[in-house]
This record gives sequence, structure tokens and C-alpha cells, in this order.
Amino acid sequence: MSVLFARIARFKNQPRTIRFQLLFSVNLTLSIALAGILILQYHREIENATAEMRTGLHDEAIAIQSAVSHLIQDHQDHDVQSYINKVCSEMRKSASPGHRIIVSLNGKYIQTGGASADSKAILSEFDFSNPESFDLDEFQKHQLVIGYQPGKEASVFVIETLKNVRRSIRSKVMVQLAVLGALGMIAAGIVNLVLLKIVDRPLNQLLKTVEDITSGNLDAVSPGFTSSEMNLLSTSINSMSAALKENDRDRRSQMEKARKIQQYLLPHGVEISQFETAHIFEPADSVAGDYYDFLPLSDGSWLICIADVSGHGVPAAMGAAMLKSLLLAASEKPPFDPVTIMNEVNRQFTASILPGNFASMFLSRWKPESHNLTWVSAGHLPAILKRTSGTLELLKSTGLLIGIDLKAEWEQKNTILSPGDRILLFSDGVTETANTEGTLFGIERLTNLFTQRTNRSLIAEIMQINEAIAEWRFNASPNDDLTLVALQCESASNLKSSNHQASAVYEEVKTFSQSTEPDTT
Repeated sequence: MSVLFARIARFKNQPRTIRFQLLFSVNLTLSIALAGILILQYHREIENATAEMRTGLHDEAIAIQSAVSHLIQDHQDHDVQSYINKVCSEMRKSASPGHRIIVSLNGKYIQTGGASADSKAILSEFDFSNPESFDLDEFQKHQLVIGYQPGKEASVFVIETLKNVRRSIRSKVMVQLAVLGALGMIAAGIVNLVLLKIVDRPLNQLLKTVEDITSGNLDAVSPGFTSSEMNLLSTSINSMSAALKENDRDRRSQMEKARKIQQYLLPHGVEISQFETAHIFEPADSVAGDYYDFLPLSDGSWLICIADVSGHGVPAAMGAAMLKSLLLAASEKPPFDPVTIMNEVNRQFTASILPGNFASMFLSRWKPESHNLTWVSAGHLPAILKRTSGTLELLKSTGLLIGIDLKAEWEQKNTILSPGDRILLFSDGVTETANTEGTLFGIERLTNLFTQRTNRSLIAEIMQINEAIAEWRFNASPNDDLTLVALQCESASNLKSSNHQASAVYEEVKTFSQSTEPDTT
């Protein structure tokens, strides 16, 4: 029962559609008006029938009084009794089952039968031997209709109960009421059809147009209507759609410019001494919060970084652009060790970014002459180092995310690379890619792909990884920014050929990366 009451309460609290409210109010009004008209018509018919019956009874009383006045001159009282019995009998056969005739004769009266027990009890209250002794209006109080004709020799009363009057005309009245009710229902149906055509159907068409616009179809146009109000609403919706389309065109144009600016900020065709590089960059939106860079330092070493700003889209892209500016500024003057640069970047980034925003960053310094790689990681996913010997190392986080604590500290670590060693840097858009069942791609699956012993080039290897990720999500658009950066240590003798190969495949990587970006036109 409580569940039923809860459902009823929810139904009462739910907003009603205009169609429901309009039709309900119109039909309720029409129903009340029709019921009132039917009741009024019924009482009017009863009053008319009663008046007609009263007139008929009066005419009958006149006729009987005239006949009885002549009859008593030459006949006895029992002849008068026979006469009025015959008249009453004929009347009952025709239309008046409760017909009753009373004749007052010289202080006495003669009457016919035919009345019910209730009417007999009522009539017993009147002294018909002395008609002048009572008021005829008293009969109406007892639901009786009477026709009365006084005379010197005889006075006649013709009486019918109002109940019998109603019964005799009820079928006639019901037919009339049925016809009137049918006409009322037809009128109500016509009103409903007109309302549906003028109000409900146009509203549904307008609603469909608004739903199309909401779903992104900004070319949706509302049709014209016969009513000025609906036409005004249709024109307003079409104007809104046109304005949204123009705004969306401007937004897409601005986002395309922002995408090109961000692409320009990323490294293109950079050749690092004794390092081969390959990279793939896929924003989840037009622009991304991922950032990677290769920056030459004044002492001949290089800064290599990958970062991931929280969120994605324009706010994250602005954070990524800020990181590049801060990294450039922090690396202009020595010391060039990663932990010093990370401290400066964190200090400026924390002071500039909105509260609650942060970024992860892997920052390393590469010294070509010694093959020395010094690095720190601010909460970034571990880089994967694959040695030529087949061993595997994870370059894990060495401190907090940047943008959280101005006084955060990081542990700086160092490793020596040999020719052929490969490093894979990546953002969480790689490992957190989910399939249709919600299972993440994961770092273990990524590690297995990267550590397979193959003779593929560096660019071919990360392209295979990217294809595996796309297959994992069934080629759907990425839900997060995705970045892959692969590095391979080269000996000085192999450097020229390696850089030539990297330069040759760069355009292929760029084309592949851009082909996977979401369409912004």
C-alpha cells in the first residue's frame, strides 16, 4: 500500500504536458457544462410534462363534470360510479396507470380505484365531500397533480401522482437527453481534434526540432504553422538554431587555430645527439593537456620531458602551454640538473594554476658524450627502459605531482644507457584506454608489447602499440589524451643513419598522428 501511495505521490508531483493539461481542462469544462445542461433539461422536461398533465387533467375534469351533471338528472349514483370507473379504466390503459377520479355530490363523494397505497393514505387526509374546505395547493405538497372543476350539482377531481407523471415521460426525456448528450460528445470531440491540430501537433514538431538541435543537428529547421503564436515560436527557435550554428562555426575555427598552435609548440624534426626519437600525439579533443618536448641546453646536453595536465580540452591545453613556457624559462641558465629545474617549474606552476589542478611530469637530462640519463618523475607513470641485454627497468615516480605543494621535493636518479637501449614514455591515456567491457589496457599489456624482441624500427614499434590500443577500444575515439614517446640510444657511428631514418619517417608519423585526431570541422 505504501508503494502505491508513493507512486501516486510521484504521479502528482510529475509535471504534466501542455497536451494533457489543455485537453484535461477543456474536457473537464465541457463535461461539467454538458452535465449541467442535461440536468437542467431533465428538470425542464419534467416541469413541462407536469404542466401539460395538469392541463390535461383539468380538461378531463371539465368534461367529466359536464357529463356527470347531465347524468345525475336522470340516473342514480351507481350509474355515475360506473361511468367514472369506465373513464378511469380507459385512461389507465392509455397513459395514466395511477389515474383517479373523485366526484363530489351533495355532501358525499364517489371515487375510482387505481391509486397506490401511499396515495390512498394521502387522499384520506382530504374531505372531498366539502371541496371548498381545503386549498388545492396542498395536493402539490404531496407530489400529486390535480385537475379540478367545481359545479352546483357535482364537483370533479382528476388526480395523478407525480411519480406516475415522471414514469410516463421518462423514456421520452431519456431519448432527448441521449440525443443532446451525443451532440455534446460530438462537439467535445471536434474541440479536441481542433486543439490537437492547432496546439498539440505544432508543439510536438517544435519539440522534435529542439531535440534535434540539442543532439547537435544545428541545421534543424522548424516548419511554419497556421497560428501566429506558433509561427512566432517557430521563428524564435530557427533564429536560435542559426545563432548556435554560427557560434559553433566560430568555436570550431578557434579550436582549429588552438590545435595548430599546440602542434607548433610540440617538437618537430628535432635531432638529439646520439638519440633516435619517435612520438605519437592524439588529443581526446581538439587540444590536449599532454605535453612532451626535447630542449637543447647550452652545455650540449638535452632536456627530455613528458607531462600530463589534469583534465583535457582547453583548460588542460592552457596548462600544458604554461608548462612549456616555465620549462623554457627554467632551463635558460645553469644548473641544468632535472631536480633544480623541476623545483622551479613546480614553484611557478603552483602559483599560477587554478586550485585543484595539477600535472604529472617525467623530466630527464641526456648527456650524449657519456650516455648518462639523469631523471626525476613528479607522479608520472613509470617509463619503461628496455636494455639490449633483454632486461627491463621501470623508471618510477620520485616525488609528488607538480602544482600541489610549493615545497615539494623529488629524488633525482641516474642511469647509463648503451647503444640499442630503448625507453618508452607515455601518458595515462594509454594505460587507461578501456574496451567495451570496461577493462583497461593497463601497463602490463603495454610493457609486454614494448618488450617483445623484434627487428622493427622505433617508429614502427610505437605505431604497432598505437594500433593495438585502437583495436582495444574498437577504433572508438579516445576518452583521454594519448601520447607515446620512444627513445633509442645510438652510438656515434650509427647516429647519422639513425637521424636520417628518423627524418624520413617523421612525416609518416605526423600524418598518422593527425589522421587519428578528432574532426573539428
